[in-house]
Amino acid sequence: MTETLPRDSLDPAKTAFFLDCDGTLASIVDKPDAARVEPEIVECLRILHAATDGALAVISGRSIAQLDVMLAPLVLPVAGVHGIERRDGAGAIYRPEFDAAAVLEIASQLDAFAAQHEGLVSEVKSASVAIHYRMRPELEGEALSLMSEIAAEHEDFRLLRGKMVAELSASHRTKGDAIDDFMLEAPFRDRLPIFVGDDVTDEDGFAAVARINGIGIKIGAGTTSASHRVGTMDDFHEWLRQLCQAWTSAVPAL
Repeated sequence: MTETLPRDSLDPAKTAFFLDCDGTLASIVDKPDAARVEPEIVECLRILHAATDGALAVISGRSIAQLDVMLAPLVLPVAGVHGIERRDGAGAIYRPEFDAAAVLEIASQLDAFAAQHEGLVSEVKSASVAIHYRMRPELEGEALSLMSEIAAEHEDFRLLRGKMVAELSASHRTKGDAIDDFMLEAPFRDRLPIFVGDDVTDEDGFAAVARINGIGIKIGAGTTSASHRVGTMDDFHEWLRQLCQAWTSAVPAL
């Protein structure tokens, strides 16, 4: 693994970017609804999207609807809810069928649990349900125990762990599956894929790009299969700014 990120060797006509959102584009905050992508980073995404002829996608645990709000005014190719839902470069949206009734049932259970413990936040994201315990880290064990019990009752659901969050997904699709789908389509096909993420749910994405000799960039500490690592989100943003400055001459201003 190297901590020197590629820049000068990258060709915008031959590169495809896949970027996680929280912890990568936006700081992780106590309440998910309060997270935001800074305008400067949104502008960098616009430049990279234009310079690569559209070969930039955001791959996130958030829903497509949430991502569109955070990335406005951009409307990018995206994969939401850890790869369950996807909007391709032409704007077509793909969502597999899932047990919506079970999602609502689980959401009700997590709402009740959160109501009993101040500081816990339950969240429904179309085909998944999450419990955030960032404001009550001492309740991690209790929250994970509940999620494990629910997962045992719903065999079609997959339990995901993240930074101070546990999530039950109604599909076994991953971020790696979403990247695989994008790489079969224009404008991503036959390009060098670069995936950037910070959490354990991003490991599927790192594995996907590694299979096709791409570049995985892990932000922060922790065991990873990514080929590159950068210390902090701010370090990644600085690399992003430098790349945008290098490529901005080929992109018309708004």
